[in-house]
Amino acid sequence: MLDAGDPAPDFDLPRPLADGDETYRLSAAAHEAPVVVALLGADESGTALLRDLAAVDWSRSIDRLSVLGVGIADLDTVEALATDLDLPFPLLADPNAFFAERYDALAETPDGWRPRRALFVVDRSCRFRFAWRAEDPAADPPIDDVLGALESI
Repeated sequence: MLDAGDPAPDFDLPRPLADGDETYRLSAAAHEAPVVVALLGADESGTALLRDLAAVDWSRSIDRLSVLGVGIADLDTVEALATDLDLPFPLLADPNAFFAERYDALAETPDGWRPRRALFVVDRSCRFRFAWRAEDPAADPPIDDVLGALESI
């Protein structure tokens, strides 16, 4: 399992948009500023996490920052979710759960694998400064811990 201090696996993921997809690379974003990465399913708990992240005043912890949401779902579902929520940060798509698997953001259930919410702080050297994965779908995300990790950078 990846944890604080480990190198963050790089990714190139699409941001689905009506007028054509954009691709985001973690290492390019991290080179510019620390990055908060949130992985989530396109369900109620994932929507709640996105709303929680959208409500955070990130500037109280750090001057420059990127926030990237990663929906573990197909492109159309992620685009619809981003449109419905009108997020202040990009929502990318991991349609095959390839990066969700690398980030240990999948949980095994009797019915197969399902996305689980996860939050990471990645520093400018592309290393994790913070890593959290929800074992319980109802668990509150540790926003204060994320802010603390950002303040330590």
